[in-house]
This record gives sequence, structure tokens and C-alpha cells, in this order.
Amino acid sequence: MFNALTFDIETAKRAGGDLRVFYAGETDPHIPGAEFFRIVPDGFSGVLEGNVYLPSLLVSDATTDAVMDHVLSGRGKIIVSACRTLEEVGTCDKRYGVTPVGLAHKYGLLDGAFVAGGTYLDKDDIDLINQSGAEIIVTPSMSMGLGEGIPPLRMMLTLGASVHIGTGLRDFNPEGDLSFEARLLSLSVSGALCTPGAIPEKDIEKMLK
Repeated sequence: MFNALTFDIETAKRAGGDLRVFYAGETDPHIPGAEFFRIVPDGFSGVLEGNVYLPSLLVSDATTDAVMDHVLSGRGKIIVSACRTLEEVGTCDKRYGVTPVGLAHKYGLLDGAFVAGGTYLDKDDIDLINQSGAEIIVTPSMSMGLGEGIPPLRMMLTLGASVHIGTGLRDFNPEGDLSFEARLLSLSVSGALCTPGAIPEKDIEKMLK
């Protein structure tokens, strides 16, 4: 199984020996089996090393430049949080005339990236993600627990996107249980679409690999 994203070090420690896991934090705890992504705070302007996690594209120019220089030079992978809230999407459109995914593409940050969140992705966003070879990470309990909404999973899958499930924050899933995340995602999409079994079980299972 693959925990595509956790911010909880205890979850990463428990899972690291048994399954592939991406852990995003401020310092690298060197957990066996876990890939570390350093969280890049707004205002950062130094030199980055290794994999990075960008919590928002609405950051200072200095931070954007540092991340672009790092990623475009091929020094590490990137997980970029995008389209998590309507406010974020609206602000990005007003400021730059594109969605957060469109902005990531404009910056050259989308190629081979992981896009986390994605609650408010539209068809054009997903097409850009697919064209760029990027993959999507959904964190169901985190997105719903923070009141951000439910990802358009059926559209993602219909358009051929590669989607993975992560546990995200510990607040809404203290045990870091991926089975809970998968079941929550399946039920929430069925509820939103008023369609029992809206996402086939085999598709949900594929997201955990």
C-alpha cells in the first residue's frame, strides 16, 4: 500500500517499514521506507535540497523563484498543493488569470509533479496534469475535516488521471488508517453524486498502490 502524503511523523514511522509513504515536514527524520518532502514556507529565499512540498502557489516571488530554480534544475521531486479551496482558486484567478494548476504549469512546476488537494480541480486542470505527467494526491479526511469539500474523483478517473490516497493530517484520522481514507472517499463521492458505488472498488484499491 502507498500512503501518498502524511504530515504526521508518527504515522510515517509506523508505516515506513511496511509500505511506501511520503512524509512532509520541516526536518528529515530519516524514516526507513519513507520519502521526505521538506515543507517550503512562504518567505523562503535560500537554496533547497531534496524533495519539496509547496503548501501554496500564492507565495512571495522569492519563494517561487527558489522553488522554480530547485525543481527545474532536477534536484528533487515536488508535491504542490493546489485547488484546495474556492478562495485559493478565486484569488489565483483574480491575481494571475489562471487556476493554481495553470499557474504551476506556467512556472514549469507541473512536469512530473504530485498535485495535492485538488478539491476544486476542473477539466482543464486535469487535462494539464495529465499532459504534464503529473499525478494527483487526495487526502479525504483532511479535505472534509477542514471543510474544503470532496474531490471530483469520478471526473479525475474518467479523464485518465493517476490518483493516490494519503492520510494528511492526524486530526481527522489519528491512526493514519488508509482503509478508513479509502472507505471515506468512496462513500463521500457516492453521496455527492447520489449514486451508490459511484467509484468501483478496483479503482479505489488502485489508488493505494
